[in-house]
Amino acid sequence: MNRRKALKNIGFSLGAVSATPTLVSLLSSCQNESNWSPKLLSDSQIDFISNYIELIIPKTKDIPGGTELGLHKWVDICAKLILNKESQRSYLFSLDCLIDDTLKSASKEEIGELKIDDYENQLKKFLLAENSTNKKWSKSVKNYWSKKPKDLNLSNAPQQALAYSSLITLRQWTSKGFRFNEYIGKNVLDYRPVPGEQKGCVDLEETTGGLIWAI
Repeated sequence: MNRRKALKNIGFSLGAVSATPTLVSLLSSCQNESNWSPKLLSDSQIDFISNYIELIIPKTKDIPGGTELGLHKWVDICAKLILNKESQRSYLFSLDCLIDDTLKSASKEEIGELKIDDYENQLKKFLLAENSTNKKWSKSVKNYWSKKPKDLNLSNAPQQALAYSSLITLRQWTSKGFRFNEYIGKNVLDYRPVPGEQKGCVDLEETTGGLIWAI
């Protein structure tokens, strides 16, 4: 397995996850599933990421929060369908690093003991870190996954850097899932089921009131 390719799969940019009919239809079906169960993540991992997702996309007066929109299901689907088997194992290991780092920072033993403040403190630690620290973490992750499989030693992995990478991926997938969400597309973004003429360079404020187009 080429670890550099795996790294590209794991480190998604916002544009990397495409709204394929399969992904969108699966997300829609999951939201309507009364007895939904995770496709890749465990129940405890779903509970864990759900708390982060609710902080990344909080509920407001007019817009549902991330978990109400089913974005934890979207993340699970992305990890299951987009990543290959090797990348899934790497993704899950990075997620475990985030879980361990969150528990250690909060001096807790189990996910169920974590409070919302514990998640919020972790978000601040990683997302408000100095650029130099972010670059250091990113470089550590890149160097680690670029090694040959036989040279990898998970016990000596840069756990905090991998935790940072896992949280960034979670934020990116959550943000993309928010845009792909049917409710958001129809009720929040500018949604036009029957497109009109194509105009290349237009003022967004004049055309949509500043809203991006729903896909």
